[in-house]
Amino acid sequence: MIHVHVTHEAVHKVGGIGAVLQGLVTAKAYRSAVDRVLLVGPLGDRHRKDSLGPDGTIVYDNWQGIWSEEAGTALQAIEVKHGVRMVYGRRPFACPDGSTVEPEILLVDVESSIPHGLDLFKHQLYERYGLASDRYEGQWEFEQFMRLAEPAFDGVEALTADQTDAVWFVAHEFMGLPTALRATMSTDRRYHTAFYAHEVATARRIVEEQAGHDASFYPALAAGLAQGRDLEDVYGSQDDFFKHALVLQAIRCDAILAVGDRVLDELTFLGKEFRQATIDLVYNGLPEADCLSLAGRKRARRLLSDVAEGLVGFRPDLCFSHVSRLVPSKAMWRDLLVLQAMDPFLQARRNTAVMYVLATEAGARLPASTKHMHEAYDWPLVHCEGYPDLSPGELTFDLLVRKHNTRARNSRVVFINQFGFDAISCGGALPEGVGFTDLRCGTDAEFGQSMYEPFGIAQIEPIGFGAISLVSDACGCVGYLQQAHATAGGTPDAPLPPVHIVGDYAGGDRSSAPVPAEERTDASWLEEQASGRAARALEQALPRNDKQRQIGLEVGHAVAVEMSWERVVSGQLLPALQRAENR
Repeated sequence: MIHVHVTHEAVHKVGGIGAVLQGLVTAKAYRSAVDRVLLVGPLGDRHRKDSLGPDGTIVYDNWQGIWSEEAGTALQAIEVKHGVRMVYGRRPFACPDGSTVEPEILLVDVESSIPHGLDLFKHQLYERYGLASDRYEGQWEFEQFMRLAEPAFDGVEALTADQTDAVWFVAHEFMGLPTALRATMSTDRRYHTAFYAHEVATARRIVEEQAGHDASFYPALAAGLAQGRDLEDVYGSQDDFFKHALVLQAIRCDAILAVGDRVLDELTFLGKEFRQATIDLVYNGLPEADCLSLAGRKRARRLLSDVAEGLVGFRPDLCFSHVSRLVPSKAMWRDLLVLQAMDPFLQARRNTAVMYVLATEAGARLPASTKHMHEAYDWPLVHCEGYPDLSPGELTFDLLVRKHNTRARNSRVVFINQFGFDAISCGGALPEGVGFTDLRCGTDAEFGQSMYEPFGIAQIEPIGFGAISLVSDACGCVGYLQQAHATAGGTPDAPLPPVHIVGDYAGGDRSSAPVPAEERTDASWLEEQASGRAARALEQALPRNDKQRQIGLEVGHAVAVEMSWERVVSGQLLPALQRAENR
């Protein structure tokens, strides 16, 4: 079996898709079942010699004079046919067992190319599937993946021409669908297609843009499904949105895979064809890790206390964290609402807490920049507007952080707008010897109360190290967490301690009293109430002593094992594709 993953993250991990690829290709079950893996996407670093990354090996790149006796002739012919440049090679992935796997990489330069025959391809898509590409001609996100489709398909066809194995074109999100649609046009019976839904772009747009966000959208979705109504029946035409137009074409694929329960519902909400289609749940998994000892957890906790002492001047009793992209869907203001609601509990317990928020919308800063900021004005405890420090979105969040830190008595928030949690990345603001792993192993709770979250890998990664995950009911991982927790053991007389708390923002308690103040919207009132309930639940779930911490470690690791990539691949992904192939 050959798997062709079509994605914009074929070389560089940008977000969730890169994490999924890392988990899949390094899982033993995947390596055993899939004979050959190709990662296909647009060429991003077209001016760099190491276009496959610093560890990649380029086998063919005629632009750089690198020739492959095995594949060069075929790939050069495709370049001439389509008017593009292609780069082919390999990229290593480190596996949990210490070995290395090297999937093949095929990239197409869609930006500087002058593609031949693209209008004919778009016309064929309209004739066969009704996709009106002319509506989206000026949108580069749409155009680049249209340009990718034909040369990418032809490249895969050339590279696999001497094999008889089934070839699965796996379209990761809307970006991979044009290539998958090209594969559906082929008469070669080896080819199968799957749409890997990491989100539903239409649902994300509605949740982020409309008043009430998840608290408005998900009740409307539930009511619509119960009444047999589609998304456009409720929210009107979405034809202006190219991602919506592409995702509607996913119905042409042999298999549709949803990474979470919410995504499955959102796909079903798109229309009648999706309600009648077979959509398989293929959750995201957790990286494989050994069980952390209580001593190891205490060591990580001491290091986080060292960080806090250097930044805020005291050693907290509790450490919380939130590692995230700083985008509207993460609803990061809810972290502060929960922390604000926890302050009275902390006072009653005579405890203090520090929350580390690692989030940026501007990308990684140079170590020299963070060093200058730290020495000049005590970054990250203090921030200044403007790059290399606060971008506009970061400023908005930092103002909320300042407000919390001014009002709260027993908790502080440290906002680190940088990729990395170590002395070098943070310009000397953190002590030597502290690393990102310590944040994962030492945190007491990981926050992540998104208003739109197809799964939420980052929110649940620390569970295996004994932390509690605080997620919203918009997160697609909730169903999998519940399953894994139930499978991990426990009895009615001796239930397992919780590994996660769910904030009921999207479909929770609506029985509260009316809004007490006219200046508050209904949504903000519900959000405050949900945050308060989440704070109470978290306070009750936090372990009080070493015995409880040890139990939390064991249960968390058991749940993480149940949610591992090995279980996802062997129990969900491969069976779903096999069922689709049999159909």
